[in-house]
Amino acid sequence: MKKIAPTILSIKFLILIAFFHLVYLSYFVPKVYSMPLKYAGTVRKIEEKYKNVRSIKAYFYQKEIIPGYSQNMVFKGYFYYRRNNHEGRTWGMAWIYEYPFHKRQVLKNGRLYIVNDKIKKVTVINVGEERGGFPPNVIEVIGGLTKYFKVENIYKNPASRQIVLVLRPIKMQRAKKIYVGFGDKNLKIKSLKILTYQGQTIKFKYKRVKINANISGKVFNTDFPSYYKIIKSN
Repeated sequence: MKKIAPTILSIKFLILIAFFHLVYLSYFVPKVYSMPLKYAGTVRKIEEKYKNVRSIKAYFYQKEIIPGYSQNMVFKGYFYYRRNNHEGRTWGMAWIYEYPFHKRQVLKNGRLYIVNDKIKKVTVINVGEERGGFPPNVIEVIGGLTKYFKVENIYKNPASRQIVLVLRPIKMQRAKKIYVGFGDKNLKIKSLKILTYQGQTIKFKYKRVKINANISGKVFNTDFPSYYKIIKSN
């Protein structure tokens, strides 16, 4: 079977992955709106929990369903997030893929590094401190959900034991609706589903989620040997 290479679209959605993996959204306008009281308590608990998150590591499964394509895109691997101070100014995210290829991606200091150690090649994409107004530090987003999203609904899924938030971006953008699943007891992120206006569906499942665990700085290393080919792209 022919291997499927990640598209530029999937790469940008992977930045958004952390939370969730939640980054290719455009032009957020932070503002406060009146939320139904029945949702306020749960949202407040989630925001308070993630304001104190220093690190996250988890195993992820990603599936992209694209209209017009008979074969879905599937990725598996490990996700890491770490911040080094309470302000969250120094932080990094990394994805270590084990399927369908062995590669890694590191988001650090406003740049996304796509690393292929097999062929000694690194592609560097400048994403800046914000991309279209969306802060790449996705933990900051979870810690302030109501600045970026309207909470349309919250429900419990007994089968998966998840509390699911149905979110709509406050300003029109590529993402039409987002479903985020948290563990009903510990509020750990367990799933994410993004629906786009183009009809694309991106699903994420997270296993073995550990919050505030020790993560080696080597995971976010962006010092490459001189013989690596570095390609810069904007």
